[in-house]
Amino acid sequence: MKRLLALASLLAATPLALLAQAAAAPAPAASSKSLLAELSSPFILPLWACSALIVYLVIDLYLKSSAKVFVAPADIETVKTYFRAGDYHGAYAWSASAKGSVPAVIHAGIKHSTGGKTAAEDAMGSAIIGENAKFQNKIAYLSVIGVIAPMLGLTGTVVGMIQAFAAMNQAGAADPSKLSGAIGHVLHATAAGLAVAIPAFVFYYLLRNRVSHQIHELSLAINDLFRCFPYEHMKDVSFEGGEHVAATPNWITGAAPVSPVAQAQAQA
Repeated sequence: MKRLLALASLLAATPLALLAQAAAAPAPAASSKSLLAELSSPFILPLWACSALIVYLVIDLYLKSSAKVFVAPADIETVKTYFRAGDYHGAYAWSASAKGSVPAVIHAGIKHSTGGKTAAEDAMGSAIIGENAKFQNKIAYLSVIGVIAPMLGLTGTVVGMIQAFAAMNQAGAADPSKLSGAIGHVLHATAAGLAVAIPAFVFYYLLRNRVSHQIHELSLAINDLFRCFPYEHMKDVSFEGGEHVAATPNWITGAAPVSPVAQAQAQA
């Protein structure tokens, strides 16, 4: 009887001892990466470059599309001073040397004012379209970044999952926790791509609307400046770089046609 009681007590104590040993044994260290290491993978590094480009484009476009720069009050006052004095040659020379949207449009308008109101308005309209294109082309890069950033992140995720599955297949591991940990690591690339794409699209629409508003204000300002422009007195005026190059047809004047080759030979 005593032997049976001793054996029973031994069997009852054995599981408790095994549990105590298991609890006392150190747990295997789980491999983990810091967030900085996760964000330094080869597929996330291009997203850092995209982020830097977004910051540059947003700051540059925001500053250049402000009302004080796009339709600068100082430029408007300068043009008004020239126009009030009737100094259109001075206004033409100033607009040729100055930088900005207002001087560019004024230069085109005065240059083509010798052809009449329609020619001047068409030239200014083309200049305004050109100024708008300068900004919209830069703004379009934000849209491009917004499209490719998730693709780069998804590519990093897919490649990482392929590598994780291949490593687990070779090791023969069937632990779901290891698989979920590997997938969690590679999903950082997708999250990084979305974190870059969302601000890019937000700033794309904000800056596009901002520039469209400034283009409208530029059109209004130019129309106000040329409201009573003396086109009838500009027919015989010649501006530097705006000379007429089209003459009366030679079949009307009776002059013999001159080929470009013969003209070049005569000049030589």
